[in-house]
Amino acid sequence: MTRLRNPWGQPRFLALITGGYIIWSVLPVLLAIAFAFNNGRSRTTWQGFSFRWFTGETGSGKDLVARAIHLGSPRAEGPYMAINCAAIPDQLLESELFGHVKGSFTGATADRLGLFELAHEGTLLLDEIGDLPLELQAKLLRVLEEGEVRRIGGRESRKVDVRVIAATAKPLDQAVERGEFRADLYYRLNALSLCIPSLRNRIEDVVPLTAHFLERYAIERGNDVRTISPEAIDKLMGYAWPGNVRELESVVTRALTFARAPELQTADIELPRAPGFAAAPTESLRDAKNQAIVTFERRYVASLLARYRGNVTHAAKAAGTERRSFQRLLRKHNLDRHSFRV
Repeated sequence: MTRLRNPWGQPRFLALITGGYIIWSVLPVLLAIAFAFNNGRSRTTWQGFSFRWFTGETGSGKDLVARAIHLGSPRAEGPYMAINCAAIPDQLLESELFGHVKGSFTGATADRLGLFELAHEGTLLLDEIGDLPLELQAKLLRVLEEGEVRRIGGRESRKVDVRVIAATAKPLDQAVERGEFRADLYYRLNALSLCIPSLRNRIEDVVPLTAHFLERYAIERGNDVRTISPEAIDKLMGYAWPGNVRELESVVTRALTFARAPELQTADIELPRAPGFAAAPTESLRDAKNQAIVTFERRYVASLLARYRGNVTHAAKAAGTERRSFQRLLRKHNLDRHSFRV
């Protein structure tokens, strides 16, 4: 777990992706927003900041990045609510979001607050917003534009002050073209977006993530396994992780179940055969080849740093290159050796 000086003031853990480690590829964007606030943005301006949309594959940690932004903002003392729009039937989703009054439909035996009212003066994450039905998209747009919500069966509109963050694994621009997502809502949300990279594109994060999971389960379950061998790290970093951070946590959890030594070994780790990630057909052979070289080089350098716990001298020696040349590779691929010292 990495502790940073909190740019908002008092010390705080920035809980990105797992709730306990720093996702280095996203952190600069978040810190830039934080420092912009500290350098003159008023509280009102910050609360109205148009940081509203995450994209990223399933399991990449969109919910926890949103939670971290909430905790690092002036709304931190307010509630943080999250809902997965794809996990709730359409007929219940409207009530979950906007609430209902007693007797408005069969089973409505009492008044109920929706998430917009419950998240008043806080943050509401709408995960998988691409699965929101079109009729509810219209209601959501009204809330965003007018700051008012009306419960199902109710006559009164109630003012709400909520920062809405939307997240999706789907390309919403394509959904707009197909008529599956409202264009006006898309443009409203897309004022500023952030893509959470997949784990295979930030393979260096496997090291602090694994260390975090080992530490957490050692505390929660009383496991004695708190370290992992360099060979086991190599195995983890050589995998494509189609399920992202969620899959990595599952693999580590399973490995701990069968581990018999105080250090996690290669034999403890079972990895499924994941499908390869082929180049898009539109790429030329030269572009695809260059991208493959860059990907291999980054993985190779990151694996050496993981093996030698961030020691650049030893990693350079193993690579058969000078220390200065190896440091240039670190800068080229934006790798921080300190993140491998776990």
